[in-house]
Amino acid sequence: MGKEDSSRRGNPLLPEGAADNMFPDPHIKIFVNPDTGRENMYVYVGHDEGKGQFIMRDWYVLFSEDLVHWQCKKSLARKDTYLLPDSTDCWACDAVRSPWDGKYYLYYSHGGESTGVAVSDRPDGPFADARGKTPILPKGITPTNSYDPDVILPDDQDSRAWIVFGSDWTDHYWAMQLKESMTEVVPGTARKVPVYPDENTQEELLGVLRSDQAEAFRYGDRWYLYWAGRYATSDSRLGPYIFRGNIGADIPHYPDGRAFIDHGSFTEWKGQWYYAVSCGTESWSFRQSWLMYLHVCDDGTLMFDEEIRQYGVGQYNAAWDRIQAEWYMEIETPAIRKIELRQDGQHAGFAIAQEEGIHTARYPHVYGMDENMTMTLCLQGEQGARIDVLVDGKEAGSLRLEKELPALAQVDIPLQNDGGEHEITLRMTGRVVIDWFRLKKY
Repeated sequence: MGKEDSSRRGNPLLPEGAADNMFPDPHIKIFVNPDTGRENMYVYVGHDEGKGQFIMRDWYVLFSEDLVHWQCKKSLARKDTYLLPDSTDCWACDAVRSPWDGKYYLYYSHGGESTGVAVSDRPDGPFADARGKTPILPKGITPTNSYDPDVILPDDQDSRAWIVFGSDWTDHYWAMQLKESMTEVVPGTARKVPVYPDENTQEELLGVLRSDQAEAFRYGDRWYLYWAGRYATSDSRLGPYIFRGNIGADIPHYPDGRAFIDHGSFTEWKGQWYYAVSCGTESWSFRQSWLMYLHVCDDGTLMFDEEIRQYGVGQYNAAWDRIQAEWYMEIETPAIRKIELRQDGQHAGFAIAQEEGIHTARYPHVYGMDENMTMTLCLQGEQGARIDVLVDGKEAGSLRLEKELPALAQVDIPLQNDGGEHEITLRMTGRVVIDWFRLKKY
């Protein structure tokens, strides 16, 4: 990233005022913060206290408007649930906003055995048990363990809400339909969510890929089922799913082959996709949550950046050798889109592109800028296309292409800017593709 690097480390997530950062099992959602009226990302997590065993006493929520500065509060206390007062089994949770009554429902695990549900008028709680302190998914409701919930809300394909749960080391994943009250399941709707090794094998994928929490999410018309770094795809939310691979193939693994990451979650916000995941530390039971940009190849492969795994999202350093264009925090969709680059038939990274019009991509919290830097952009575009560089909303430099650039090439834009931390916005006119940009003092 460059020999000089004073950027702030954004991973793992560390909320302001928190005693530690041992918040695992993230489920990420975008809700309006009732105190500000603006959207925030909310990360629903547990809290690890034990090394060599799970000790988890309550549930928490982390929330942020810029994904750099985080706040934290206890969202649900075990005393307000059906768990015993001294329980240390406050395992993974998920939260959704009901499309029927507008309230927020938090589904929480009692160890590996059952699932409860709590309700609040606010996305950050406090949540109160919604069923008279009885589980919504009691032990034995299906052949699998009834824990680690993931809730799928209605969409244009299915008007029903579903709760997915279980583990593939017992009897794979199961789903049940939720009633509109969000506090009961519909009797007789339990169904297995199968994962097959490939399109030609109708036998469930079990055993060597054992893990627990799964999350289902939709990207375009394709559904993904993710668990512990692995994922499968389907045309339908409840499958059957076809196994595709391991998003964590290049990071450390447990002895049994599983990636040293487990619970993960995905969401889209302001035109960017995000991937939050638990990562082990020195112990499998002492974990943290990390947040990264998610990239999707044309063939559906899921990818993330090792640099962003290291540094976190939403912040950049002017000393980095390159700031990839796909690391934006906001684009004007659908005019601007993230695209896969290919060279000689092979994956060659990602870029941002637009065909026409005037649209922007935003990169806040650029640290360490000198006065009057030069921006080098790697781009291609049509004759007459224009790039304006805005620093804190004011035009600092611009470039008009006097001839077409049919392939990616590097061009320089001298800037007029003050030193310090700034927000950079790229305003593009006409057909443009931008791969990356660099800031230097010449």
